[in-house]
Amino acid sequence: MRASVHDIWGSGRGWIRRAAPTARLLCGILCFAACMTATGGTYSGAACTAGTCLLWLVACRPPRQLLLAITALGLALLLPYFLLLPILPNAPAHLSGDWSRALSLPTTILLRGLGGMLITAATASALTVTELREALLRLPVPSMVSAILLQIIHQSATLYYETRQMAAAMAVRGATSGGRAALRILVSLPSVWMPRIIARADRVGDAMELREYLAPLPAAPLSRTKKHIDIWVLCAAAACLVTAIALRAAGVP
Repeated sequence: MRASVHDIWGSGRGWIRRAAPTARLLCGILCFAACMTATGGTYSGAACTAGTCLLWLVACRPPRQLLLAITALGLALLLPYFLLLPILPNAPAHLSGDWSRALSLPTTILLRGLGGMLITAATASALTVTELREALLRLPVPSMVSAILLQIIHQSATLYYETRQMAAAMAVRGATSGGRAALRILVSLPSVWMPRIIARADRVGDAMELREYLAPLPAAPLSRTKKHIDIWVLCAAAACLVTAIALRAAGVP
């Protein structure tokens, strides 16, 4: 994905944008918890995970390129777990064995991992960085945690651009031509990249100290939204979580 990770924030065009930032963030957290709670090895749990993920994606409407990139990344990371079937404890010894038990663990990992990635990306697309700050200020989150989280988001884009510039400069100088050259550049990357990252971290720390960044954050202007929209979306997200918990507790296949 060539676009900056920073560009994901606020790129969604769904109707959930009409809700308050706090409601959007809480809904994303509840939907993520529902996907992590549902049992992926059962039909009911898989349906609950897929339904929750689909409803949240429809509400947020993230860009299609973002969905394709996240889906491809998730499949590339999680599908190899199915290659571990022969060495799993519940792996069937014969073709007539219980393959459903063998597929339960990798299927659960796939559904939870891919669903969590999609819900996280959709939540990020439904919130701008400013709205995320507003949501964190209205929630009972320690100011230190909010400051660190926002600083990570702001600095991730800078580090991404610096890494791309370094890679482009190395490519222009012919450092990536040939297998041996590529191996040498990978070995020498920490000695080139790490000093720049450490120097930037020192400068950011000095700037934060001068600006009293550890002091309580000033109150951000709160947006005016319709309260009934926030209540409806929060109830819907909570219903998804309650459904996942009920299906897991009842052992519905």
